Amino acid sequence: MATVSIVTPSFNQGQYLEQTILSVLSQSYPHIEYLILDGGSTDGSVEIIKKHQAKLVYWHSRPDKGFADAIAQGIQRSKGEILGYLNSDDLLAPDAVEKAVEVLSRRQDVLMIYGNRVCIDERGQLLYYQPNLPILSRTPYIAMTIGQESCFWRREIYLKVGGINTDLKFAIDYDLFSKITLQGKVIHAGNVWGFFRKHSNSKTTAQYRTLGKQESAAIQISVWGKRVNRIKWLSVLLLMRFYARCFMIFTKKPQWPACLPQIEKRFIFHRILNSLGGNHRHSGCRVL
Repeated sequence: MATVSIVTPSFNQGQYLEQTILSVLSQSYPHIEYLILDGGSTDGSVEIIKKHQAKLVYWHSRPDKGFADAIAQGIQRSKGEILGYLNSDDLLAPDAVEKAVEVLSRRQDVLMIYGNRVCIDERGQLLYYQPNLPILSRTPYIAMTIGQESCFWRREIYLKVGGINTDLKFAIDYDLFSKITLQGKVIHAGNVWGFFRKHSNSKTTAQYRTLGKQESAAIQISVWGKRVNRIKWLSVLLLMRFYARCFMIFTKKPQWPACLPQIEKRFIFHRILNSLGGNHRHSGCRVL
């Protein structure tokens, strides 16, 4: 059976880190090597990592050049045929790796596969489901199509496209996934595989309007050949949000990670209705 390597870049995210670690260590798939590369945290993260170090293939805590550098270092040290990375405030659904391997083992023509996501808050409570678009993965709109924490790809294609661009500080997944999708087949799976955490200190929240937009524009030019028209970009963004709101009620509910607070069915239904009605203050997540 294929070995899956998962890398977590970490820096001063001790508030969320243990839940992230537990979501990987509790996966139903047995052949996982897990690596954590911490950038020299001073908030108790190291003590959390040490608590679980017996189940890690590798970890360190020392200064690096940013989370792109940490991911690149981790993947370089890994040996798995299938790769993924999980930010230190996000989580995996308990069966995410198993389901991804099942498809990639059966479909040798597929280079990368991605699932749906759930958005949670700082306390790990459900905000809303966000089904990812099953189309447009071979276009510049891949930034809105794929949720990074729900995505797995083959090592061979990672190496072929040159791996992580460590010069980037924000749009790392946009760059990598754009390069991969231009090489062959990328498919969407209907299950929820990732939990994206929305909080005020996240890189997505803090840097999108400045650094995120700059890097995304540069990637559109360097990888896709031209800058995407703003009207078209906003149109696809609206399509993505409309699709997510319409289909979240039909999305198969995930196995909820044991490390998160358990939620009642009536609470799920209430959240879905709230989101469909447009009353919830969170309307999207990690859109570049």
